[in-house]
Amino acid sequence: MTWFTTDEPEVFRSEAGTFLAARPDWHTMLLSGLDTIERLRSEGKAPPTVLGWWREPDETATTAAFVWMPPHLLAASRLSQDAAAHLADVLSDRTQPFTQLVADDSSARAFSDAWQTTTGSQPKSGPHLRLYRLDGLVRPALAPPGAPRTATDDDRALLHDWCTRFVTEAGSLGADLDAFIDERLSRGGWRLWTVGDEPVAMAAMTSVVAGTVRLTPVYTLPEQRGRGYGSAVTAAVSQAARDAGAEHVLLFTDLANPASNSVYQRIGYRPVSDFRIVVS
Repeated sequence: MTWFTTDEPEVFRSEAGTFLAARPDWHTMLLSGLDTIERLRSEGKAPPTVLGWWREPDETATTAAFVWMPPHLLAASRLSQDAAAHLADVLSDRTQPFTQLVADDSSARAFSDAWQTTTGSQPKSGPHLRLYRLDGLVRPALAPPGAPRTATDDDRALLHDWCTRFVTEAGSLGADLDAFIDERLSRGGWRLWTVGDEPVAMAAMTSVVAGTVRLTPVYTLPEQRGRGYGSAVTAAVSQAARDAGAEHVLLFTDLANPASNSVYQRIGYRPVSDFRIVVS
């Protein structure tokens, strides 16, 4: 049993693609990370890349995987105790510093224990997340004033300001902020909720990858909260994701924020699994 690693996306797809495609909802972070790596390479860029897949002894099927662009967040699939222990060994031996890992709750805990055993350092437990999948979109019964629109290049400064505020409140978006904003702008992935032509809330979606779209981020100006704008803009971008052909429309919430968890469930999102971020 061992981890195999490569920096070549096509090699990784041949070894782990079937495994990832079997549960694209669970593997949304890996699939979108891989898509980002492939897109950057097609643009002539070469981001640092570490892609790994796990095989049990005498087995040919991949049973775990991870996608990592150091120094950003490492996204891992479900990990057995052995896979978690060996992953800690792999990461501790690399020259690139490991900073953060996201995985389902039990796998994150297994990795945290293994990292402490391997390095003598106890990782910090970061945000406790819940992954939701859209079941059937339910429009808010009492729609707030205003309407959604697609953000354009003219909105870039506003998006940068609001994303910066989002990061301050909720944590990193896991990528270079300018690249994150521009990639979504380039394909119409941002929605703004406007009241009298004044933006009050925003939401964005990833591109469709293996039939999945993930919404991130969702943000409402603090002084405009509690008026239904966040749920309205989320419903609008959820519909846009459906219209783009997504079979699975997903989003993560911080379980420390009960208000957002309640809002998303009211518009049709249902829990899939709990995740946790581990910080070295």
